Amino acid sequence: MSWGWRKILSIRHIIRPHIWSSIKSGAQTNVWSDMWCSLSPLSSFITPRAIAKAGFSLRSTVADMVDQNGNWRWPQAWLDLFPVLITTSVPFLVPNAMDRLVWKNLEGKTCDFRSAVVWDTIRKRENQVLWADMVWYSQCIPRHSFHLWLAFRNKLKTQDRLAVWEAGSHTKWNLMCCPLCNFDRDSRDHLFFRCAFAAQVWNEVKKLVSLGNVDDSWYSVVSWVEQHAKSKNVDHIVCKLLIAASSYYIWQERNNRLFKNIKRTVDQVAEVIKNTVRLRLMGFRFRVASTKERILKTWKIEDIDTDPG
Repeated sequence: MSWGWRKILSIRHIIRPHIWSSIKSGAQTNVWSDMWCSLSPLSSFITPRAIAKAGFSLRSTVADMVDQNGNWRWPQAWLDLFPVLITTSVPFLVPNAMDRLVWKNLEGKTCDFRSAVVWDTIRKRENQVLWADMVWYSQCIPRHSFHLWLAFRNKLKTQDRLAVWEAGSHTKWNLMCCPLCNFDRDSRDHLFFRCAFAAQVWNEVKKLVSLGNVDDSWYSVVSWVEQHAKSKNVDHIVCKLLIAASSYYIWQERNNRLFKNIKRTVDQVAEVIKNTVRLRLMGFRFRVASTKERILKTWKIEDIDTDPG
């Protein structure tokens, strides 16, 4: 059995309660094991022994359990033993019609089966974090946003995390150090932006935006994000672009030095960050002409007469 099928089968207990039969003729729906009424599956409280003792089959359908007069064929003893059966209404059966499988979401509403609906139903839910709008917004650069999402969740494979995992028992973790400054083991908080190299890059690029109150610490960056992540102010949007680009290219420089032995100077990395943000700004539509003029001048972008929004 393939890895994919094993993964699919491993979530059967999650998926099964949401797959329901929409009863038409009732001939295609197993009355005991399928999900078709509020008590389903009936096999959760009616045992196979009780089913066989009453003269029914484990393969009985919903249609099999409805008599010619449109009443349930439950034994009287079952109604005494399982009084909840009395609350189940007899479905209106349409001969020669086909029962149809539908998806039932968390709100109990049935809908057609679609991957997007399934994912929204079974995904893990948590309270929205304050930095969500810092990572995902309409003007973001997707690869930068994904990297920043990992950084906020502290999921980047930095040396401090690898040491905790004890990855590679023969590796001398005590000898590891930040490949950018050759001092201290690299970590999320060190790289953004306590590292001497990263701090120089950060202090150079943030001159172009209003981040004067944000220092070299990750805590300071997070504090700014918590205050301005939801802001629609164009200056704050530019700041978000710059923070994401800075963390992305500093991480890229770290990996290039560690795995490819390729090094760039502070000025080179800073220029890559500036050019990336500058290129993104060239596609902006500014609502206020004065704001547009000021930002284009700050970033040294030639006005190509983009239409103001």
